[in-house]
Amino acid sequence: MPRALAALRALVGLALDPKRLDLVFALTEALNGDCFARVARDLAGDAGGRRILDERPSIDSQRVDFDALAALPDGTLGREYVRFLRDHAITPDIFRPPGGFAEAAAYVTLRIRQTHDIWHVLTGYAPDVHGEILLSAFNYAQLRAPSSLAIAVLGTLRFGSSRPGFAGQVRRAFARGRATRPLAAFYWEDHWGEPLASLRARLACPS
Repeated sequence: MPRALAALRALVGLALDPKRLDLVFALTEALNGDCFARVARDLAGDAGGRRILDERPSIDSQRVDFDALAALPDGTLGREYVRFLRDHAITPDIFRPPGGFAEAAAYVTLRIRQTHDIWHVLTGYAPDVHGEILLSAFNYAQLRAPSSLAIAVLGTLRFGSSRPGFAGQVRRAFARGRATRPLAAFYWEDHWGEPLASLRARLACPS
């Protein structure tokens, strides 16, 4: 019951102010513990996923040279990721693992948080209210995270009326997530210099 109440409070808060990142974190921690424990188990059964769990890579300013990524050619993953961060005044340094999760699930949660903006770059969904709803639908197809489903459904009901045809866009985002290879098991750090177009083809991420 305490987690359900925390989730409800977070959803109400997000309906009033969808830019509250702290409420997104609260919703994730209230709903997704079992989900990310399952994702961790899935990663352990995948060669790329096992490497991630073994090496525990981190995308932050201590481990990634963002200036070097900014110097990569236009159109590459690293260049466009840094452009996205700087254009929107975002830093991955704000992310922390959640409390109360088992160790593997806590790391997977942190990894998903730290790669969230890479998923934005890959999919092309903007970091605004409607783009976050679309990415949540994509995420739910990928991870089956309850928080992503809640944001996609309730966000569409709350904010979709301002954009005709938005519910159809949400359905297509979900279908796109199902078609794309599992991104949680992908080692992004090996592909900073790869053009986004070829990366989308590699990951079967349709436009």
